[in-house]
Amino acid sequence: MEDRKKIMLLTSWISVLGNAFLSLLKIVIGVISGSLAVLSDGLDSASDVITSVVILVATPIISRPPNSKYAYGQENAENVASTILSFVIFFMGGQMFVTSIKKVIHPEVDQLPTTLAIWVTVISIIGKLLLALYQFQQGKRVGSSMLKANAINMRNDVFISAGVLLGLGFTYLLNLPILDPIIALLISIYIIYSAVGIFKEANLVLMDGLSDTSIYEKIIQAVEHVPGAYNPHRIRSHQIGNMYNIVLDIEVDGHLPLTEAHQIAQQVEDSIKTSIDDVYDIVVHVEPMGDTHCEEKYGVNKDNL
Repeated sequence: MEDRKKIMLLTSWISVLGNAFLSLLKIVIGVISGSLAVLSDGLDSASDVITSVVILVATPIISRPPNSKYAYGQENAENVASTILSFVIFFMGGQMFVTSIKKVIHPEVDQLPTTLAIWVTVISIIGKLLLALYQFQQGKRVGSSMLKANAINMRNDVFISAGVLLGLGFTYLLNLPILDPIIALLISIYIIYSAVGIFKEANLVLMDGLSDTSIYEKIIQAVEHVPGAYNPHRIRSHQIGNMYNIVLDIEVDGHLPLTEAHQIAQQVEDSIKTSIDDVYDIVVHVEPMGDTHCEEKYGVNKDNL
């Protein structure tokens, strides 16, 4: 946990400093070169500084140990932060969408930007791509949805800068400035789509859902490998941060001593942990075999997979 915290903090600081540099560079050059597109791209990069600061604030919260108020710890603050990031990304995409629509409907002929705008955009593309790849690699390494969401945001910025570069190129070569807002419009739709994807993924966890439901098949198979354990049912699982909390019922011979029944339950836990990575906790409820159950309102078993 401590190593995960250090990696997330280091990655976030690199993101803050890298985006602050690129943002300041594009804003200054946008003003000097007379390019509104580059200036807007710089303001968009400034939003990445904000999102990275959100991650810096959330990371210490995630690392806090469980207490009487938060018995499972506070790792799901990560998904709350990812939800906030999705709104930031959605807002930026929406703003670009509205601005692009206005420029398509009412095109304006601006002065031709200097070639300095093109060079700073190329630098921005390279810098953002490196930051996005690093952020995503580290997010995948520690299983952080926040870092991966921020990486997607920066990957979107690569497309934004590429669109700006394309628009500048068409403006220079073809003298068709109308293509610039059209490209920006397409990019804005893509950004909004990405924001919705991040929101859905983060809220799936907050709603105690699972994106990979094959985990239930793995749990059932793990139970079936344990002699004396039968009929795994009422299986429930949700994520706490990047880890799985698992609860299930099993049946054992009702004539077994309590000690032996407990040993079987412990073997079931060990078998599940061997089959599934990143297990936070497992609770196994033992019932006598053949016990009559009322209709189960929740949980997973072989019949409803």
